[in-house]
Amino acid sequence: MTTHEEIERKYEVDGDSSVPDLSDIATVEPSAKVLLTADYFDTDSGDLAAHLIVLRRRVGGDDEGWHIKFPAAVGRTELHWPLSIGGAENAHDAPGAPDAADAHEDATADAPVAHEDAPVAVPAEVIAPILALVRVRPLRIIARLRTRRTALHLIDDSGHRLLELADDRVEASDSATGTVRTWREWETELLDGAPESTQARSALLDAVEARLLAAGARPAVSASKLATALGRTSLAPVHRAVSLDRASPASEVLLAAVGALVEDIARIDPLVRLDRPDSVHQLRTRVRRLRSLFASYPRVFDRAVTDPIRDELQHLGVVLGEARDAEVMRDRARSLIADHDALVPGLDTRLVDGWARAHTDGHERVLAELSVPRYLALLDSLDGFLARPPLAKDAFVQAGIAIPPALARDLNRVLRSAKSADAAQTEPERVELLHATRKAAKRLRYAAEAVSVGDAGVFGRRVRTVAAAAEAIHDLLGEHRDSSLMQEHLRATAGSGKHTFDYGVLHEVERHGAALCLADYPRALRDLKRLR
Repeated sequence: MTTHEEIERKYEVDGDSSVPDLSDIATVEPSAKVLLTADYFDTDSGDLAAHLIVLRRRVGGDDEGWHIKFPAAVGRTELHWPLSIGGAENAHDAPGAPDAADAHEDATADAPVAHEDAPVAVPAEVIAPILALVRVRPLRIIARLRTRRTALHLIDDSGHRLLELADDRVEASDSATGTVRTWREWETELLDGAPESTQARSALLDAVEARLLAAGARPAVSASKLATALGRTSLAPVHRAVSLDRASPASEVLLAAVGALVEDIARIDPLVRLDRPDSVHQLRTRVRRLRSLFASYPRVFDRAVTDPIRDELQHLGVVLGEARDAEVMRDRARSLIADHDALVPGLDTRLVDGWARAHTDGHERVLAELSVPRYLALLDSLDGFLARPPLAKDAFVQAGIAIPPALARDLNRVLRSAKSADAAQTEPERVELLHATRKAAKRLRYAAEAVSVGDAGVFGRRVRTVAAAAEAIHDLLGEHRDSSLMQEHLRATAGSGKHTFDYGVLHEVERHGAALCLADYPRALRDLKRLR
């Protein structure tokens, strides 16, 4: 598999329009005409389109093969596999697809686009990044496109390819309806030689766009050929605004919160599989928020249903936690060395290497966990929960009446745990009770944020203040715990003999930081007490 960041713009254009001269922008290099035939796949329920993900198998062109396109912060992330991925049988066309040899027929060919409704075997390697979305549901051809492309490249003075302008004449068949649609579009895409800075990239695209608009082009209503093939302007489902307030049933408010978290899991899961920065942390956070929400509102949803889901979420959270905790400690060790290199010059990397290996091993275990039936069954359970909510006695009580007592119970839980920690007789006991206080504060924070932000945000500033106060306690005690773990690691590493004094210096830095956290903790606790 190879990965490519795709940044492009599309334009609608009339059939008789001429591509403008771009030679004053950069050297123009024509490219050979090519015929591209592509099958696009999705489940019957459109699970990929709902997440703006495109899966296709294309024959023809320099990048023929299997492609998955994910939305990204800028443009799209494209994954690519060769046609032969998954075995020799996949080197041939899928059932009902045009013969591979026909992909190179003369670009003037006018044979109609065929379509086929039968299931098609997509290689397991291609399904892997989107497994959480499709699970065991069959993938079918939903559209077939035949594109006659005439392209040119813009080249800089050093011979680097900056941009491709593709003049596409498209004939597409909607497999569900048999509708055939034809259109012409111009597409500009940045190439590997494009400027590195965002400003320079935008300037290049803008300069070409000005020429295209002057030649009669119009910004495309749809940024996706697949959406156009299906008669849509976007692959995204229509988002119906949720209108909730404190008078709404508590179950409706909390279901909106659960739904947003389940949607986040579906969005983040592919990023974890691609090892994107911070993705494990983001997935772990959503898992924890779901567990906390079910725990905080047991009178709204039936525990006979939510408790088994919580158990499965806990299992997943443990696996994610191993990788995330190692990542945190690895990055903490790196920062510790970088920040104090002048103080302890020449410190070796043994402080980092163990955590780095633990993170790598942990991430491999995460990938394995995300591919087992147990995880997919959990996702099915969450979907089932949203489709058929197991309502308890407070489900239809107004949110403004049912939710505040639940938040009050969670707040008091934090204060009771903090009181127990203050009364601890030994330091190990105190450390464990502070850890329990931290977890209680995290649960309160998540419960408060669930009903004060997003579509479920029916409560205002006071509940957000509770969430912020709980977060302050959670952060201080979390930093103290991380520092304590690093101190243990420093002591263990120093025992090997090399750089023993240097490790001692860093241990003192960590010990001092942990002490500052505990010094700030009583103030944060008082802030929370005032909100009772």
